[in-house]
Parts: sequence; structure tokens; C-alpha cells
Amino acid sequence: MRSSRASTRSVIACRAPTPACRTPSRRSTSSTTARARWHPEAPPWPPEPPTAADGASALAGGAASAASGASQLRDGSAQLRDGATQLDDGIGQLSTGATQLRDGLASGVEQIPHSDDATRQAQAAAISDPVAVGTSSVTKAQNYGAGLAPFFAALAGWIGIYALFLIVKPVSKRAITALRSPIRVTLAGWLTPAGLGALQMVGLFTVLAITLQFSFANPWAALGILLFASATYAAIVLALNVWLGSVGQFLGLVLMVLQLVTAGGTFPWQTLPAPLAALHHVLPMGYVVDAMRQVMYGGDLTRVGPDLLVLGAWMAGGVLLAAIGVTRMTHHRTLRDLQPSLIG
Repeated sequence: MRSSRASTRSVIACRAPTPACRTPSRRSTSSTTARARWHPEAPPWPPEPPTAADGASALAGGAASAASGASQLRDGSAQLRDGATQLDDGIGQLSTGATQLRDGLASGVEQIPHSDDATRQAQAAAISDPVAVGTSSVTKAQNYGAGLAPFFAALAGWIGIYALFLIVKPVSKRAITALRSPIRVTLAGWLTPAGLGALQMVGLFTVLAITLQFSFANPWAALGILLFASATYAAIVLALNVWLGSVGQFLGLVLMVLQLVTAGGTFPWQTLPAPLAALHHVLPMGYVVDAMRQVMYGGDLTRVGPDLLVLGAWMAGGVLLAAIGVTRMTHHRTLRDLQPSLIG
């Protein structure tokens, strides 16, 4: 059997032709044969030297890159030149604006007034309260109760007359059946509640002047207005009752409610909506309130005359309509009208 060392061959597979692959190892014995095998994937060795074509191609690529860089450098230089120009213009504008600001501040400092302590306090007061409200009044009421007295006196007169017509018949059917004069029947139907209403107004005035101790600038004029208003209310309610009967009584209540709002006794009537403000200029209670305020507080007495004229027109209209209604009743009668009345 042969020795294994003698028969052993050393095979070296190399990827590159190095000296180790070409020369046997020193450690190998004399009987060992070293073979160097080339790996199929290894590049050729030694490498082939570059050719002239490769150099020319590389030179052409470098020249193109140099040309592109030169073009970019030219564009950048143009942008830099434009930016420098704009920067120079901006610096000039900044210098001009700084000069104007300096001059403006200097001029503003010269315009600041040199005020003393009193002037500064007045300025501070004006700044803290810039709006000054000036008030002026023709006259003033004694107190809150006196301020509402004209309205409630006028309202009490209407309520008193309305309550009287609920108790007393407006006209006497017996007198109408007896063919009495319509004017006499009408006057009797009006003067009776007007007289009772006058007694109510005297009692009301006594309460206002003595019990509540409200001051009256013109006491007799105030009492006269109350009496005149009561007679006017009596004429209005009489006409409603003669023409419409129970419906007229209901309308008298409706008129009272409307005048609660439109008379302007508790708040200014100027704040009312347009339809209600128009009623203020028509219905009588607003004129009674205005006349009472003028004579009670000592206001503008020239306004009392127009107020009384309006009330007089309402009174005359009410009496006239009532007389026409009574005349109509004397000409158109039924058996029911001929039946005797227990009250009159």
C-alpha cells in the first residue's frame, strides 16, 4: 500500500492568478504536486490596457459636462447680477423711508401740545367719558305718584262713566213712547250720567289734592279738565249704547283697553307701533292726560286749548249721534218698546 502522502495531490482553485496559485507551497513535500485551476467566473488576468477609443469617449463626456457647468455658471452669474441690482434699489428705498420716518417723528414731536396738569385731567375725563348727555325739561312732577296721577285720573273718569251706564239706562223708553222731544230725551240721558260723573271727579280731585297731597300748579284748571273729560266720556258711551245697545257697552270696554295703551300715561306714546300711535291722536283719553300734565305740573298752558277743542269735538259728536239715534227710535217703534218699563 502506497503512502498517502506520496499519492496526495494538492488542488488549489483560485479566482485570481496570484503567485500562491502559480507557485506550489513551500510546506508541501517534494511528492506533492500543486495545480492551479482558473475559476470560470474570474476576470481575465492581467487586465487589458485601455484603448484610444475608450479615452476619446471619456474625453467627450467630460467636455459635455464642462459645457453644461459653464452654462449653469452663466445663468447663475446673471441671476446674481439681477439680485445685486435689486438689493441696491432696496437699500436706496430703505434709506429714503428711514429719512421720511425720522422727519415725520420729528414733526410729530413738535406738534404735541405742552399741556399742564389741568389740561391733562380734562383730557383724561373726556377720554374716559366721551359722550356728554344734556337734559332739559319744561317742568317736573312732584314724585313718581304725581307723575302717574294724570293718567289714572283720566282712566278713573272713563271707568266711572262706563259703570254708571251699566246701572242706569241711557234713554227712557217711556219718554220715547210718549213722543217726547228727541233732543230733550237725549240731553236727559246725557246730563244725568255727566252729573254723576262730575261728583266722582270732585271726589277724585279731593283725594289727589288732600289725601295724597299732590301739588297742582293750577288746581281749578285741573278740576275743570276732569269735569269736562267726564262729560265727554258720558257723551261717547251714550252714543254707543243708543245705537248698538249691549254691543255698544262692550265696545266701550274695548275703547278703554285701547286707551290704556295709546294714552301715553305710563310710557311715551312715541314708542308705540304706527297703528297704535295713530290711535293716540284720535282717542280722547290721550288729550285728557296731556292737558292734566300741563296744568298740574305748570307746563306749557298753550297746549291745553287744543286738547280741550278735541275733547269738545268728541262731546259734540257723541251728543249729536245720540240725538240722531233717539230720533230714529221715536219713528220706528215696536210693541216691545210700548211695554211699560219698571225703572224708566
